Amino acid sequence: MVFADSWGWVAWAFGRDESHSRVVAISDSVRKARGRFVTSNFVLSESLTPLRYDESLTAALSLLERVATMVQGRLLEVVTVDDALWAAAVDWFRRYDDQHFSFVDCTSFAIMAERGLTEALTADRHFATAGFVPLGA
Repeated sequence: MVFADSWGWVAWAFGRDESHSRVVAISDSVRKARGRFVTSNFVLSESLTPLRYDESLTAALSLLERVATMVQGRLLEVVTVDDALWAAAVDWFRRYDDQHFSFVDCTSFAIMAERGLTEALTADRHFATAGFVPLGA
């Protein structure tokens, strides 16, 4: 299983994004290996905003449709950040007081740690700092 971060969702949805083809190639590789993706409601929220503002409502809605299709096809699990994950994210946020991790990233780290995931579809080097492998870096 691979954690899908905002970088991956946004690059996939922006066909003209410089990372689009890299994200598509990584995603295809994960699927060919019969892998699946995990993301969170926080990451999706973080992804929809720039799509809506910088591209269009249509692009944001297209991402939502893709997510629904992937969930239905059991290629994706969307984790809801609940009270326990929130508390774990606060621990990540505090522990790395020398870093500029976003709180959303900390929720992602908490999910990854809880599930034993090591790889993320992201180019965000904060994931490497936190001990994970950013596949897009």
